[in-house]
Amino acid sequence: MTKAIENIVANYVSLKNRVALQEMREHRQRLLHESRLHRGSWVSVDKLSDVLQQDISVIDAGLSGLGEDAAGSHS
Repeated sequence: MTKAIENIVANYVSLKNRVALQEMREHRQRLLHESRLHRGSWVSVDKLSDVLQQDISVIDAGLSGLGEDAAGSHS
């Protein structure tokens, strides 16, 4: 999924859509938090946690690539 996220992030960066990137990041953080609540249960969430962490890293890189002029702007 990381390649797909990289493409989505690249497009949002090119559109200077910081809001969409922040929303994506918040969503993945919520999913990561919820997956950690199930750690140790019968569901294995290790792989999911790894993927979510990778996605968050890609999104963070996209956010850091946006200049201050893009703060809060969206299309």
